[in-house]
Amino acid sequence: MKKIILLVFVWLVVVNVFALVGFNRFNLNQDTAYQWMAWSDFSVKPSWNIIDLHNRWDSYWYLDIVQNGYYMRGAGNLANVAFFPLYPLLIKITGTLFLKNFVLGGWITSIIFLFLSAIFLHKFTKEFHPKIEAKWPVIFLLVYPFAFFLNVIYTESLFLFLSIICFYFALKKKLWLAGLFAFLGALAHSNGLFLFIPILWQYFEQYRFKIRPPIVAILLAPLGTLSIPAYHYFKFHDFFLFFKIQTWWGRSFSINWDHLQFFSHPSTTNILIDASFMLLAAISTYFVWKKISPMYAVYMLGTIVSALSSGTMMSIGRYLLVLFPLYIWLASVKNENFRLGWLLTSALLLALDIILWVNYYWAG
Repeated sequence: MKKIILLVFVWLVVVNVFALVGFNRFNLNQDTAYQWMAWSDFSVKPSWNIIDLHNRWDSYWYLDIVQNGYYMRGAGNLANVAFFPLYPLLIKITGTLFLKNFVLGGWITSIIFLFLSAIFLHKFTKEFHPKIEAKWPVIFLLVYPFAFFLNVIYTESLFLFLSIICFYFALKKKLWLAGLFAFLGALAHSNGLFLFIPILWQYFEQYRFKIRPPIVAILLAPLGTLSIPAYHYFKFHDFFLFFKIQTWWGRSFSINWDHLQFFSHPSTTNILIDASFMLLAAISTYFVWKKISPMYAVYMLGTIVSALSSGTMMSIGRYLLVLFPLYIWLASVKNENFRLGWLLTSALLLALDIILWVNYYWAG
């Protein structure tokens, strides 16, 4: 366990020093990958403030919830009600401890759950996949191309931890505990809904079609998800507000052609990267089903389908980041050339993503 903690600590130092250097080395013009980007909104000046490096893009909305609560700006306008409440609540608590420096509080919160995610991923692999060397899923997690999001003011590290520990207790047949963490996962991320899958799977294995009290645990993730539109109904009088907000963000149940700017080189590159991660999603889900566990694959498939239902492939690589069975499958592959090729490719893409993120370019 000490080696895993040291590994994550070294990773944090390396990626953040790299981020700081990458931010201050370039004099980049505005990002033109998408039409909705405006220089006035997304420009930053070089700075050695390492804390603020972790405050980009959706970080603004999480911090806005912390400081102002949920509110609407009128129909058609972006609003913070599109974001789930658990992560901002934890930032509020942590930031208060740091003299209301909520940017620092958000960064520290993400780091805490990054450590917990790595520790429990190692523990999970060791207990349930003893033939796999437990350090390798953690290594594959840390070099994943979008792994920098685990250490910024985003909900990824929190949701990753809640996902792993939900699966952990489900496989331990402790369904009530699994349900509790599934409920919290649903309050942290839209895909928390799919955490009912391991609980349902394990319930069926244990009880088949019999009705027993733990059946309620299956409902806790859906209840967590339903609590979001219920809150919207009581505060804003609109049960379907979340879906309306998503369309204002450019995510809907139809293809968003505005994102497909094939004649813009940055956009073309983004589309190719997103398509590559879609291919990875399909391949990894297949091999997780065949080589690791159908239960894991069903969970992965639910998340992937949910992401694509928004009408765009945008951010698909980041959605895959929290699907920890991917790293267990990668660690199960013994071919050394495959591992070396994956590690090299991932590390280069991770470096690219860090440079994009710190310079306020679209990074996922």
